[in-house]
Amino acid sequence: MLFAVGFIVTFVIGGLTGVLLAVPPIDFVLHNSAFLVAHFHNVIIGGVVFGVLAGINYWFPKAFGFTLDEGFGKASFWCWLIGFYLAFTPLYVLGLMGMTRRLQHIADPSWQPLLLVAEAGAIVIFCGILCQVAQLYVSIRTRERHLDLTGDPWIDGRTLEWSTTSPPPPYNFAVLPRVETIDAFWHMKRTRRPPLPAYEAIEMPRNSPAGFVTAFFAVVMGFSLIWHIWWLAILGFLAAATVVLIAGWSVEREHEISAATVAQMEQAR
Repeated sequence: MLFAVGFIVTFVIGGLTGVLLAVPPIDFVLHNSAFLVAHFHNVIIGGVVFGVLAGINYWFPKAFGFTLDEGFGKASFWCWLIGFYLAFTPLYVLGLMGMTRRLQHIADPSWQPLLLVAEAGAIVIFCGILCQVAQLYVSIRTRERHLDLTGDPWIDGRTLEWSTTSPPPPYNFAVLPRVETIDAFWHMKRTRRPPLPAYEAIEMPRNSPAGFVTAFFAVVMGFSLIWHIWWLAILGFLAAATVVLIAGWSVEREHEISAATVAQMEQAR
């Protein structure tokens, strides 16, 4: 929730500064200035980075079966938030003072104090990144104490992903859930549990490296086309096409999880 709230506040501020840049007389003065750099990062870090970090902390236990360390997570958030505003708020002022982007020297000595504040903010952000690394390390080392045994580590999860185990079984849902309200899982927990269904066998696709291998050869081909390395481009194309054809003509694409196995996995949780 901390990262989610930080995302909302920071992204709104970035959007409002974007409105300023949409006014032609203002943009004529501020275009290509440090003000534009601050606005861009206000939107990207606030709207993308904070949102991604909120999602990682929220869904990590669903993907890996244990929760992340809360102490380092909070420390990371406060370092990111405080460091961000320390690093980029001075750039708004510097842009108004006439500082442009991509300078190799400080043209006006009066800019230096604000640049030092921005540098301190960058250091605080770096501390936030270190806290995230420490959070992941500590969480993995102590994962036995933070296992998600219920599938709903937040106790009151509202959406359907929390109704499965953590990590989810290969088939996700043994029986498609019946959704009649918003926040279906929250509603299900407050009504009577339905009787155990009659489980059926589930067809599942087999794992295949074809997509990864095709992407690798496609990158080789693209790189070669850019630099006109024609022989490597041809080899990359042929290799990618070969992998696609082999995968396309494969007949063993699926496997079946028996109804007894599904029932056993469901009853175990």
